[in-house]
Parts: sequence; C-alpha cells; structure tokens
Amino acid sequence: MGRQFGSLLAGLNTFASVWVLFLVGLISADVIGRGAFNAPIPGVPEIVKFSIVGMLWLQMAYTLRARKHLRTTLVLALMPRLGQRTVLILNSLVGAVLFSLIAWLGWIEMAKSWEIGAFEGEHPVRIPIWPLWGILVGGAGLTVAQFALDAWRYVSRGPDAAELSEMPSTEDVRAPQ
Repeated sequence: MGRQFGSLLAGLNTFASVWVLFLVGLISADVIGRGAFNAPIPGVPEIVKFSIVGMLWLQMAYTLRARKHLRTTLVLALMPRLGQRTVLILNSLVGAVLFSLIAWLGWIEMAKSWEIGAFEGEHPVRIPIWPLWGILVGGAGLTVAQFALDAWRYVSRGPDAAELSEMPSTEDVRAPQ
C-alpha cells in the first residue's frame, strides 16, 4: 500500500513538472507573439495564475514524503532523542489536522464555485474555478494521508536516523583561520 501511495505521489509530481514545461512553452509563445506580432495569446495570465496554484498542490504531498520541505532543526537538535521523536510525532499530527481543515474548507469553496458556475477571465478564455479547488482538496487530502503515515511510522518504529539532528560540537564549527 505504501509503495502504491508513493507511486501516486510521484506520478502527480511528474505531471506537475511536465506542466511547468508546458507553461514555459506557453509563456514563451505569448512573449514572442506579443513582441513580434503584437498578438498575445488570450488567457495566458489566467492559465499561469491557476497553474501555479495547481502545481503547488499536486506536489505538496510528494515534497513531504521526500522530506524536502524547509525546516529548521536548531531547537530540535538541542533535544534528547525522545524529545525529537515526540516533536516529530506532534508535528505530523498537527500537520494532518491543519491540512484536513484546508481540505474541508476547500471542499466547501469547490462546491460553492460549482453551484454558482464561477469562472475566472473574460471572453474568449473563461476558466471554471471548481477544478482548481478540486486540485487543492485532493492535494491537501493526500498531504493529510502522508502526515498520518509519518505519524504512524514515528510511533511504531521511530524516525529514521537522518531525521534526527544532533548539535554540532564546537570542533565541527570552527571559525575560518
């Protein structure tokens, strides 16, 4: 089950990365069309705006799974191993709760935008808003699942050695001479 979930997250990450390449091409074509022919591609700002949000949420859970989020370990490194483990468990549980709230509130907004038929942009490019909310809800839900898997791993077998920090000794941190 864990591998299949990881494969799903990797697939979404790959899709979002390919989406970046599509945007590079679209923006380049828009700039060339605007500069060389005074004919921009309609809807590019709206597409780019929606794409950035969509790509973020498609990659959020994968980034957590790969442990590539930014984090500061200064205080964590000062704690004993049990304290570090406890902080990591609590961090995962709080993350799961917060992303659950994001998913729930996003669901409400998605339903509302579907019901009223909300769109972004003007003729000739009108983009419905509900799919973007759907990506947000899905990405937040997958992130909740990853936080829950992390919490379970921390409780059942503890964090990996690479996740636990130690304060460097004064010999490790020497002033340049």
